[in-house]
Amino acid sequence: MSEPQGPLDVIPRVNYPPHLTFSNYLSTTQMIEQVLSEDQEYVSWKIKNMRTGGTMKDYLQPFLTRQEEAKERSRFSIGNYQDRTKSVKSNRSWENSTPGITKKSKMINQVPSNLRFPGEIYEENLRSIPRPRELDQDEQFKLLVTNLDEEQTNRFEVFHRTALSKTQVKKIAGMVINQSVTENMRVFLQAVGKIYAGEIIGSALVVREKWFVSRSVLEFNRRKKIGKRLKKYLKKLTLFVDNNHNKEEYNDSVDETASDSYYDDDEEDMKNAREGNKLIKTDSNGQDIRLALISHYNKLVNAFNSIDVSVEKYAKSPILPEHIREAWRLHQLQADGLPYTQWRTQGEGNGCMFR
Repeated sequence: MSEPQGPLDVIPRVNYPPHLTFSNYLSTTQMIEQVLSEDQEYVSWKIKNMRTGGTMKDYLQPFLTRQEEAKERSRFSIGNYQDRTKSVKSNRSWENSTPGITKKSKMINQVPSNLRFPGEIYEENLRSIPRPRELDQDEQFKLLVTNLDEEQTNRFEVFHRTALSKTQVKKIAGMVINQSVTENMRVFLQAVGKIYAGEIIGSALVVREKWFVSRSVLEFNRRKKIGKRLKKYLKKLTLFVDNNHNKEEYNDSVDETASDSYYDDDEEDMKNAREGNKLIKTDSNGQDIRLALISHYNKLVNAFNSIDVSVEKYAKSPILPEHIREAWRLHQLQADGLPYTQWRTQGEGNGCMFR
């Protein structure tokens, strides 16, 4: 079985001293930090998009650009220059005709003649827009379909072709109301059920995406934990092999004698962690200890390289029943504020809604 390819390299069990140097330790730890930093940035970006639906810069930047362009056009427009000229002339004539009033008081109490409120500008622009003729329903439908992008077109075609089973709709309706339904009522229930099923499926897609993001977070935490172990084992091996540098020269926060934590429910991880804790706490610098440390280090390197925090590869995965159940649970929570059936009864019921 081929080893997973990744940013880190394993240490050979034969002729390993050239791979365990002080410079190799610094470069490997730097590589681990770089990989973890990139993964953290990716995970933070996915979580931010999930919470806000995208950053505000994506929506705000085009608006700010249009505002700047409008300011530049208005700054050099002829009409704006003429309005400013008229306002200056009117101010001078008012100053000459009103003696005894200082310039400061005039500036405070004066209302600019070219002052325009946003409502007036909006109404003026609305009147200047030519009003086309009103389209009928068929023309509006054609206009809508022709302006859809590829993804929207595919979703529309699937929704348009999908239909609930007529027999099942009539059967469920008969079971609920305890009588047969007419054909028009069956068509109505079929359309309403189709919309309701579309809402549940849309919520299930959102739930699936949230599960992918949570999986990405778990994979990142697992990679971070393995990276912390890798630096400890590599530092321990380098201190055993490289005699040209003292321990004081490794001026970092890595404690090569710190014990690894583990959970009791994972027997394999518990066994490896206990063996690794014994190895990193020993002071004997023997050949068997070095080979055991190299074996543990290589296992961690393979695990570190095999982790992938990206979720784009699951974009076309199907919706699972767990997603549907979670979407149904969220739908019930969202509709929890609606009145219950017992509050909408009449006659022999309590009828509290109608009293």
